[in-house]
Amino acid sequence: MKTQPIDYNKLYSEARKLFFENNQIYNLDRKTENLAYLIALESGLRVSDLLTLKYGDISFNSDFGKYIFSTEIKKTKNSHTGIISNELYNYIQAFRETIKLEFGANSENIFYNYKSNKLYTRQWLHKRIKLTAEKLGFKNCGVHSIRKASAINVLDRTGSLSMAQYHLTHKRATTTDNYLSVTKTSALERLAKIY
Repeated sequence: MKTQPIDYNKLYSEARKLFFENNQIYNLDRKTENLAYLIALESGLRVSDLLTLKYGDISFNSDFGKYIFSTEIKKTKNSHTGIISNELYNYIQAFRETIKLEFGANSENIFYNYKSNKLYTRQWLHKRIKLTAEKLGFKNCGVHSIRKASAINVLDRTGSLSMAQYHLTHKRATTTDNYLSVTKTSALERLAKIY
């Protein structure tokens, strides 16, 4: 069975809440995990690109009044620029400060695991999303579920397949169409909202 998208709003809300939770049970790995969800949901990046994201890849763009990220997409070897919310940028900076306090060090990589002295892995995030999906009642979810949810959110909010295509860094609209599994039923549901 195909990986299903996660409910964007439900995961975003849960990740935002847990990112700021501060108790003894909750540790830095969970904070890192929830930051990964938030960035993945807003950026639409593949996990391999997400986990290599650096603080220096993010900057303020005065034309848009938003923070942008620029990174090379490993699969296509092309550069990609996207926008994240100012709120998410503040979360990233709060995370960076937590890392400085906790470890007295600061890697340029956002998803650097100071315990193992390596980047967090796709397998780590895959295991975490499986647990989170189970907790939130999602079925057939994996790391690609977050990327699909991100693209569906862009498609729903803009009504533009080309915007979802750009967001996912696909070269062809047909790839995006297939990726999002736009079926006759889902197309009719969207059209019913318009008319």
